[in-house]
Amino acid sequence: MDNTASEPLAGEDQPAAPTSQPPPPSLPDTAGTASPAPDFWLLLALFLVFRLLTLLVLRPGGFIRDWSDFDTYLGIARLSDYGLYPFLHFWLEWPPLVPWLAVGAYQVSLLFPPWTDQRLWFTLILGTVFVLFETGNFALLYRLAMRCAEAETAQEELDGEQERRGWYALRVVVFYALLFTPVYAMLGFFDAIALFFLLLALDLILRGRLVASAMSVGVGFLVKLTPMLFVPVALRRLWDEVGDWRTWLQDAALYVVTSALTVLVLLLPFLLAQPAWVTTAARAMAGRSSWETVWALLEGYYGYGTVGGDRLNPAETSFAVHPGGLPWWLITLAFGLLYLFFWTRPADYRRARHVAGFAGLTVTLFLLYSKGFSPQFLVYLLPFVVLLFPNGRGVAYSLVLTVLNVLEQPVYFVLVPEATWLLTGVIVLRWLTLGALLLEFAVGLWGPAMRWLAPVQRYAPGALAGLLGIALVIGLPLAGHAYAQRRLAEDLAGGLIGYLDSQQARAESEVILVGDQETLGRLAPYLEVAYDLRLAGGDQMYAAAPTTADLIAGLDKAWVVVAGQGGEKLARELDAQGRWLVAYDFGEGGQLRLFAPRGEAAGGGTTPLVPRPPVARLASGANLIGYTLERTGPRQVRVTLYWWATAAPPQSFTVFSQVLDGEGNLVAGHDSQPADGAVPTERWAAGRVYADSHLIQLPADLPPGTYRLVAGMYNVFLNRVAASGPDGTRFEDGAVPLGEMDLP
Repeated sequence: MDNTASEPLAGEDQPAAPTSQPPPPSLPDTAGTASPAPDFWLLLALFLVFRLLTLLVLRPGGFIRDWSDFDTYLGIARLSDYGLYPFLHFWLEWPPLVPWLAVGAYQVSLLFPPWTDQRLWFTLILGTVFVLFETGNFALLYRLAMRCAEAETAQEELDGEQERRGWYALRVVVFYALLFTPVYAMLGFFDAIALFFLLLALDLILRGRLVASAMSVGVGFLVKLTPMLFVPVALRRLWDEVGDWRTWLQDAALYVVTSALTVLVLLLPFLLAQPAWVTTAARAMAGRSSWETVWALLEGYYGYGTVGGDRLNPAETSFAVHPGGLPWWLITLAFGLLYLFFWTRPADYRRARHVAGFAGLTVTLFLLYSKGFSPQFLVYLLPFVVLLFPNGRGVAYSLVLTVLNVLEQPVYFVLVPEATWLLTGVIVLRWLTLGALLLEFAVGLWGPAMRWLAPVQRYAPGALAGLLGIALVIGLPLAGHAYAQRRLAEDLAGGLIGYLDSQQARAESEVILVGDQETLGRLAPYLEVAYDLRLAGGDQMYAAAPTTADLIAGLDKAWVVVAGQGGEKLARELDAQGRWLVAYDFGEGGQLRLFAPRGEAAGGGTTPLVPRPPVARLASGANLIGYTLERTGPRQVRVTLYWWATAAPPQSFTVFSQVLDGEGNLVAGHDSQPADGAVPTERWAAGRVYADSHLIQLPADLPPGTYRLVAGMYNVFLNRVAASGPDGTRFEDGAVPLGEMDLP
């Protein structure tokens, strides 16, 4: 095999080659300065203390999610209270080392009196173990950076060269310490442990300790499967060290056998006790469905990674949570052949930078191939990015991937799980970024042969960062709207807020009075622009705050939200200062009342104020007091109707909402009992207001033009209910006109 040395990865101290790739980042010129070694120990202390205090003070999972895998580990560990232990009495989708570590942490935590949160001592104990391994990652990165920056020839061993290498290594670990994803992973996941054994295997093989490196891979494999990715990297390094097949086969066999024996020895207690649990766990890992990858998108799955099946059943086979359909044997073959192509290409793997670069390429290609992706998986890639690109390029890639992680979790999965377009965009952009990183590693290893890709490599980080920026400008407002609509749907006062957002409610008054700050905070995100929101009750705490009389001075009418003690107190104050024109009961969402202050009517007249008549009165006993129309997509219209039950309807009625063309022909519609059957009319209470939403799908071939929307009710005999307008005129065929819609 040809062992011709190739171009170094960007950032290595080598003479510049006549290629079109960008110049490597220069190391700081620190000749004659103090050694950076003391600074490393200071950074190590800061790194350790910062992460320990993070574990103590910051809630794992954060305030949005308020959940992390620590809860899962605790649930597993607490089974030991019943004498049930992992891989002795049940299987898991992970190897056994961390589950047993969790059991040990839990048993120790029982020695401490519990805090209000039962997770505290368990999280601190297990999390401290994670912090120790993460600190080991920090130290290993420093060692690896020193090796990757070391001088290659005697001529380079000049005064100050050692300091220059030290400053390079210091730069690497500073970049790593400032990354967000490792902290995020440490506060909820055990991937720092698996990363430690991966980096340790790399460090050991670079120091010529073949057996110890193989043992590290074996131990790491029983933490998580990822460290096993280093085996082909180690074998490639060994080939360049020995250079002949016979010796290489001996060393390669020793490495593989040592890794396998390490795995076997650690698994032996479980294999002797209950081998079925180990084999079931292996089948579960192989049988998982795709998640959060391009493969999951192709299979139509937009959820997170999970494993199905009964963990107390050793014969379980139903591990997939959604149907597959992709030819995985073909995908595996394609990626396997691509990796074989990379593996056989010549590069000088006697050099530390090239071994680290090939390890980074291996991890990147695996993430591109992997059936699933979780945000914490990024910790396996970022160390290689900052190790080999401790410059603006590495920072750009790291920030792009980090922002995508946050958009995925918690923004998508917690805040806007219905916005599948957001997950799609995140996955596609991450796949492109991983592809660009694959190119970065490849150009660093085989620069001259890939000169034609140098322009793409040069501009990839900036282009990806720009693409992410554009996506954020476009996507964040859409995500914000999706979040607001989700919170509105979950709010008990959602119907009240939705009605106030209708044109009919705004026509009554553009002033809303509320009695407490909580109600103000619930209404403001949706109504702040359209209404003048006024908070009463402040004068009882602050002398300078306006009184209730001040708030209603000069008004003809005002909406008053009566919810909670503050709202009821405000209503009692207003009883003596005017009269109530109408009251709408939204159930648990509170009451909405229209108030007219005592005094002259608008314009100085004396005609008593009255509420506007409803949009329509139906013979069923329901009044349509308002509606909203929203285009939720190019071919979707959401119609929300607000029915006021002046009397309990005598029977069940179905609501129809329709889109008619210019000639009155039906082109689309949606029929259902109110709220898709959640609140049928026979269960309506007199005086209550019911929000009734209908999503109308428009035909794809609907020609441009102006279309009318109508709504109404019909009974079980399909007879439409008579409806009349504000002036008493009956609507034809009981169809209440809601307005027009222009379709481009």
